[in-house]
Amino acid sequence: MRTRATLTADQAAALDRYRARWLAIRRSTEPADRGAAEEGLRLAYQAAGLKPPARFVWCDSPIALSHRSAAVAAGADGVNVRIALIDRMRRRVTRQLRKRLGRRLMAEVASAVNPTDTLTAGVSETVLQHANHEEISLVARLRRSRPLSPWRVLSALLAPQSFGDSVAGPAELSWLGPFEFLRSVLGLKAETAPLLGLMQVAANAGWLQPHEHTCWLSERPCLLRGDAEGRLHEARGPALRFGDGWSTFAWKGVEIPAWLIEQRGAITLATIDAESNVQVRRCMIEIMTPARYVALGGARKVAEDETGVLWRKIWLNYDIWTAVEVINATPEPDGTHRHYFLQVPANINSAREAVAWTYGMQPDEYSKLVVRT
Repeated sequence: MRTRATLTADQAAALDRYRARWLAIRRSTEPADRGAAEEGLRLAYQAAGLKPPARFVWCDSPIALSHRSAAVAAGADGVNVRIALIDRMRRRVTRQLRKRLGRRLMAEVASAVNPTDTLTAGVSETVLQHANHEEISLVARLRRSRPLSPWRVLSALLAPQSFGDSVAGPAELSWLGPFEFLRSVLGLKAETAPLLGLMQVAANAGWLQPHEHTCWLSERPCLLRGDAEGRLHEARGPALRFGDGWSTFAWKGVEIPAWLIEQRGAITLATIDAESNVQVRRCMIEIMTPARYVALGGARKVAEDETGVLWRKIWLNYDIWTAVEVINATPEPDGTHRHYFLQVPANINSAREAVAWTYGMQPDEYSKLVVRT
């Protein structure tokens, strides 16, 4: 059988359509279609050689799922089967596809349809940070494996025990997008048929934690906000919220206490200095605004020239905040010139060097510019 190495022009044009489709799936805030998700799981279990689960348990958030499933160690649930249901099926289908497609072509499709998604990865990281990570005891694992047999005991010992290894959410299922493209656009239906159930689950649910007889699922978030760079971010409220009320606040990808957004007027020089988390401290300055931080005396002037003013703050733990204040050469409609504060590396010692750094230039190169913006 001849190995395919390239896409036609029409097939290459379809890559954008599937990238957009799976981006929407990963970032969806629509309520889960529980019926469709459960149907997909039955298909997925059968494709993996497993009996469909006897029951489905839905939770309003993956955080609730992590607490609820950990609290239940009943033998009726069986051992976790994520490896067989997802990881092993991915490897199996990939082996079949490589008989039809070159590695380079598969990599091209994967990178085009499933590029790095910082926002979805940030959601997954946040969920895992707040989930219940209490490991299930050996006794509880064996109880879930009844009736005991050598194979079931081994399965219980090898099954994922941490929450992160035993679940799959939008970020962990995004690899299915390129396989759907290969199925629908390149016509590789027989090779990708075992993944139809998982594709249906990914398109209709949030997180899943599959066990032999019980599959735990959660809803998607009802609110998800990010900035232009795809980081979790919202300046007016939570950046991530689920239907059960669990939420988190974030500023440019950094999780922050809720009060920094809800009571931003309470941010003072003292509260900034008292904050031990360096990333959160930077967020506090940005939320207060660097202009106000400098005006209140938070930083001292260390250099000034025709390009701007360099400001610096050094804390006792050797954390250093350095920013250059520049004036926009283009006047505003009212004739005034807007001031900007740009954070720069701590080892910069002149305003010219700082401004040049923001352009990716050396100071002498920047000095030769005829027009300054």
